[in-house]
Amino acid sequence: MIKRVSDSYKNHIVSIVLGPFLKIIEAVFDLLIPLFMKAVIDLNQYQDPNNIPNVISSGLASFIRVFNSSGSKFNDLMVGGSIILVMGIVGYIITMFSQYVAAKASVNVSSEVRSSLYKKILMLSKKEREEIGPSKLLTLINSDTYQLQHGVLLFIRLVVRIPVILFGSLIFSFILDWRMGLAFAAMVPLILLVNFLVLRKSAKGYLEIQSDLDNLSNNVSEMASGSKVIRASNTQQFENEKFNEKTTAYRNKSIHINRLNALINPLTFAITSIVLVAIILLLQEDLFDVNNVLIASTIIAGMAYLAQIFFVTVQFSTAIIDVTKGVIAGKRIDSVLKIKPSITSRKRARTGSVKYGEELIKFQHVFFSFTNDDNYFFNDLSFQIRKGETFGIIGGTGSGKTTIVNLIERFYDASKGEISYKGIPIKQYDLKALRDDIGLVNQKSSLFKGTIKSNYLMSNPHATDREIIEALIQAEAYNFVNKYKEGLDHEVQEGGSNFSGGQRQRLCIGRALVKRPEILILDDSTSALDLLTDRRIRRRLNELKDLTKIIVSQRVATIQNADYIIVLEGGQVVGEGNHKQLLRKCPIYKEIYETQIKKE
Repeated sequence: MIKRVSDSYKNHIVSIVLGPFLKIIEAVFDLLIPLFMKAVIDLNQYQDPNNIPNVISSGLASFIRVFNSSGSKFNDLMVGGSIILVMGIVGYIITMFSQYVAAKASVNVSSEVRSSLYKKILMLSKKEREEIGPSKLLTLINSDTYQLQHGVLLFIRLVVRIPVILFGSLIFSFILDWRMGLAFAAMVPLILLVNFLVLRKSAKGYLEIQSDLDNLSNNVSEMASGSKVIRASNTQQFENEKFNEKTTAYRNKSIHINRLNALINPLTFAITSIVLVAIILLLQEDLFDVNNVLIASTIIAGMAYLAQIFFVTVQFSTAIIDVTKGVIAGKRIDSVLKIKPSITSRKRARTGSVKYGEELIKFQHVFFSFTNDDNYFFNDLSFQIRKGETFGIIGGTGSGKTTIVNLIERFYDASKGEISYKGIPIKQYDLKALRDDIGLVNQKSSLFKGTIKSNYLMSNPHATDREIIEALIQAEAYNFVNKYKEGLDHEVQEGGSNFSGGQRQRLCIGRALVKRPEILILDDSTSALDLLTDRRIRRRLNELKDLTKIIVSQRVATIQNADYIIVLEGGQVVGEGNHKQLLRKCPIYKEIYETQIKKE
């Protein structure tokens, strides 16, 4: 089922119904044109419509004579030709309008699905996004939504037209000549059987191909982000071989599927050719009968219907392939849309407030596992942070510093125990209000394509230029921003690639400050700064007395002036207190201090 994807169809039900309806009218015109061709030829032979043996041909000939009172053969030809021409023109106009309706509906559906998918991704927790994988999410938003769009387009255009043309041609061929009808009736199931057998095999491979495409995207993403490491470790050949292996697997499966699909058209043509020979054999007596004046018009009309059957069966195979891809893409998208985010605000979410010096954040016997089992990374973690204080977290790589930040922001939820914010269990606290209170600067300084000002307005849409400049000054970033000719409108390239690492970090700190948060979290976000700039930023932050500062770092110099510090190792708090207390009673902290400060 792709229920959540199909919900988008309901918003465009008019277009989705109107498109096929117009296609029915188009198909009716296509079916009538061969009959009018036969009627013109028969009228030329018999002169009087009432003398034509075929009932339908006789009726259409009478209709032509309504516009030709003189009864001349030339006028019959002109009137009949004009009717066919008008039908062709009207059919073309209807075709163009129906194509427009189908294209508009398919684009709107895919846009809505893409938007829903994007919103869902933003709602998912960090753990849920990691489980899906960033490369797969990128493929879903780009490739799968396009496949869905193309599938919807062909569905609207062909879902009704193909059966109307197919069965209409069969019915009219029986009316023209029962032997021709029998030949066509035997041909259609054969063609459909070929389509079914081929597509049944190829459809199974599309899901595998999309999965292989996810793996390729993931491999490219890894190589792009880790290119320096690859070059430094001289493993280019190994990475090339790994990429070529995945590319080969993707290529081989794609070739296999394309070879299967390539069988459809030749087999369809072969069956059609056999039927054509069969018709000639069945009608050979009439073909050589000079007195049978109906046979010429019957053959002409019959060949027109044979051509229509051939083309719609080819369209059918193409449509089935693309619609199948669209259905598979829809299922992949729906598998993400149906995920219920584990971290959301409750219906009766609460908010609160605390005064300066009161308990702001409290971890009480917190256990946390990355794998949803009893293999806990944090075991019985407890500490508290007071409003207005500077709280330091120090530890080596993998000690759990960033995980604490993720728990405070509710990117993750604790497996056991309780985290409270402003005296309220954090799971009961309004999620938007919680994150509005926090200004977070991550380890990786992320800037978005645009301008310096647009980046800051993302954090605070109502910020004035003066407030942005004030934040830049506090982050020690205004000195270089002021040198740009464009000032705040200076371009920011994707990822902030036109700034140095230190500049990016200072711009990100300023962006967090312009938000005017209650809590500022600096997660190892001054690592690219020299000690002097780091010290100046900390001095400016200390002037913001009501701001609670959580500073995460591997450098003692960055956190030594904090009011309270916890030392982490392997997910455990191995020391806590201020700088002087930790030097006396925490050997790990003292060792870090001696290896860093004395060298500096």
